[in-house]
Amino acid sequence: MPGKSRSPVLHLVVCGAAATELEPFITACQDLSWEVHVVSTPDAVDRDGQASLADLTHHPVREDEQVEALNPLPPADAFAVAPASFDLVNKWAYGLNDNLALRLLNEATAVGLPVVVVPAPDPGLARHPAFRENLERLRHWGVTVTGPAEPTEVDDPLPWRAATQVISAWTRFARVPAQPGADRTYGEELAMQAG
Repeated sequence: MPGKSRSPVLHLVVCGAAATELEPFITACQDLSWEVHVVSTPDAVDRDGQASLADLTHHPVREDEQVEALNPLPPADAFAVAPASFDLVNKWAYGLNDNLALRLLNEATAVGLPVVVVPAPDPGLARHPAFRENLERLRHWGVTVTGPAEPTEVDDPLPWRAATQVISAWTRFARVPAQPGADRTYGEELAMQAG
């Protein structure tokens, strides 16, 4: 009998999107058996939106270090950044840690966790040379960057749908043992699933 597994944990970093726009992406991840925790850059989601997202995910929306210290996030198995703003991409590419979202992304990058980012800058900034260079820098570090940087060229107006495809591909390998004493090791679980 196979060992029990827990749902993999996805930290969803948001830079500015209405809660109603995020709901289809979150629901799609939940349908793929991911436990979703929303981490917002400061003031990216208003209080009503935070309440709506908390109801959907069954977890509070995190946006500052104080709340995180009182109610820690579970360790992530993967990250999604959707939509990713001009500011967030540029700060992340240079290792800046001026908010909780960036700290978590920098830690994930440092340890090699799977990260998918869907760039969605303001149209006037999409062609900025620093932004393009920083997307390439993130790719070089192993971050999956989906779609074009220019919003006018994105076929799908909801940029996080591209992230759903990436997360769907990760799902097969994301089952995690429920406890350290489970019958099989994580590597054995992966081997059996790939098998």
